[in-house]
Amino acid sequence: MKIEIPPLAEQQQAIIARETQKAMQQLEVNLAAPVIESALDIDETQYNHDHLLDKPRWQAPHKDIVSAYFKQFQSHFPAYGSDAKLATLLGLSSDRRVREYKSGARKINYETWRRFLVVTGRAPQQVLPVLAYMR
Repeated sequence: MKIEIPPLAEQQQAIIARETQKAMQQLEVNLAAPVIESALDIDETQYNHDHLLDKPRWQAPHKDIVSAYFKQFQSHFPAYGSDAKLATLLGLSSDRRVREYKSGARKINYETWRRFLVVTGRAPQQVLPVLAYMR
């Protein structure tokens, strides 16, 4: 009995197509996310807003902004109420890093901050163009 297996390139293309369809479905679901009106513990107008920009104009947010945004998010999503669970959501290896960001001991990096902004609906997801399928 002979089993026909598509070439590896064809298998890869099928996986990319399937995952792209899943991503498009998730983007549609994201558009229907609820709006939560919730005050921050700080007056955000007293701080620079460069933390909301894209690179290269982006600047790391002040620790007060990081702490307030994290606290606001965690108060509405108990599943991420601990620093360890928030760290996992943000792709960090340790809850210690979350505490360092909140305290200002370490400035949060662009990729982690951007992920948080996307998850909280403060920034759009960026979809990169595929220029070609290189083999």
